[in-house]
Amino acid sequence: MEKEIPLYESIYNKIVNRILVGIYPKGYQLSSIQTIHTRSKVGYTSIRRALGLLEQNGFIRQEARRRPTVIFDLEEPRCRELRQKIFLSHLRAHLDCYRAIPFLIPGLVTLGSKKCTPQLLEALESLCAQGEDQFTNRYELLILAYTWQSLVVQQAGNSLAADLFVQIRGFDELRFTTLPSAGLVPGEVRATLRTLRYWTELLRRGALEDLHTMSSLFCIQAMCCLEHSLSPLIGSPEFSDLRQVEFRWYVHQSPMPLYKKIAYDLLRTACLEGMGPGDCFPSEAVLMERYNVAAVTVRGAVALLSELGIAQPVNGVGTLFTGARADTPEAAPYLQEARASLEILSACSYSLATEIASPLSPETGKVLREELSEIRFQEGIGLWLLRKLVSLHSSDALQAVFEQLETRYIFGLYASGLPSRPGRQEDLDSISLQAEGCLELLEAGDQEGFARRLQLLFQEMERELRPLP
Repeated sequence: MEKEIPLYESIYNKIVNRILVGIYPKGYQLSSIQTIHTRSKVGYTSIRRALGLLEQNGFIRQEARRRPTVIFDLEEPRCRELRQKIFLSHLRAHLDCYRAIPFLIPGLVTLGSKKCTPQLLEALESLCAQGEDQFTNRYELLILAYTWQSLVVQQAGNSLAADLFVQIRGFDELRFTTLPSAGLVPGEVRATLRTLRYWTELLRRGALEDLHTMSSLFCIQAMCCLEHSLSPLIGSPEFSDLRQVEFRWYVHQSPMPLYKKIAYDLLRTACLEGMGPGDCFPSEAVLMERYNVAAVTVRGAVALLSELGIAQPVNGVGTLFTGARADTPEAAPYLQEARASLEILSACSYSLATEIASPLSPETGKVLREELSEIRFQEGIGLWLLRKLVSLHSSDALQAVFEQLETRYIFGLYASGLPSRPGRQEDLDSISLQAEGCLELLEAGDQEGFARRLQLLFQEMERELRPLP
């Protein structure tokens, strides 16, 4: 299950992230408590606690009958010192998260590129038309590149992708705003502007594969720059005196009630373990011990699954897994979230396959084919294959992001009722054959063919969800 953090802390982290990046500048008025409650479905106590912590740490000011106001000034020495302290306390996590960037940003950019419009191209051209004299350090060039990518990612209309990109951008910008500004070498500004103009031209021509490659190179270069800039800090007294804070990205920073997280995890477990209609979920007592929660929280999770028709409590038996869905409008948001999650997984699958599969031996492909034969008719074959690749990478942040996307897709898949539709076994057999074809290419040493075949498999999974209500 996704790592549990208190709801108030989730709200606090989301607002702090946007303040530190400058999305919420000094003087900006946050939403009212009532508005936050309505949008996030979080209790007033958690919201008030988050706002109280923000005020205590000097980020906002609260006044009676007024919306909270941001008082954190990025230019003040005190605020700069706070940003540096926050950055240093996340330094090890920063290095871990950065290993995931080459797999995520190119995919997110590709996702938005598919929905390019004349208005987007006009905005990108205007961005690239800035004069060279407007840039004085490397941080400003980084902001320019991230702004270009942000405009493209937002074009996708995928809220999960946009939220994830904001976190990636904010995490990286924090590095440049806390470290000494790097000077520019002659011609660096001109080269950067030319590169972004070239990216824009690739987008105009629809050369998305070339754009994906260029974006990947940008991320790899950024990683090299990161290692160079952070190496002096790791041995510094400031670093050794700070307790390192665990950190990872969340595909959606909107707080999620604990009972819903448990419901998501129960369904993900059911899919991974191959549960079929009529199988029982663990008892209430077992779930209370597993998740260390009260009975009312477990009942809330089971009630959500029952409301969607995915579970059915039976007196004297337990809670049965139906594998079906109820005809209810409450399923629509979960299906929408599943589509958004699968879009990101599909867009990032090529990067993951090309980079992670390249050092794998043909013997690995053979072993995976044998494992595939044992789960041939289960849901989530494509996810299983991608999960195997992600597990081979050293970034905990990448694995956490994948797990969250996978969990949201599985929940929406069952909420859609697709697994219980007539002819589903034939569909699963077809998907298994495609997955087997991917592994045959891997076994033959054709990593490029493997990556392209895997991408086609996820595109087929996307097409399955599109016509569903």
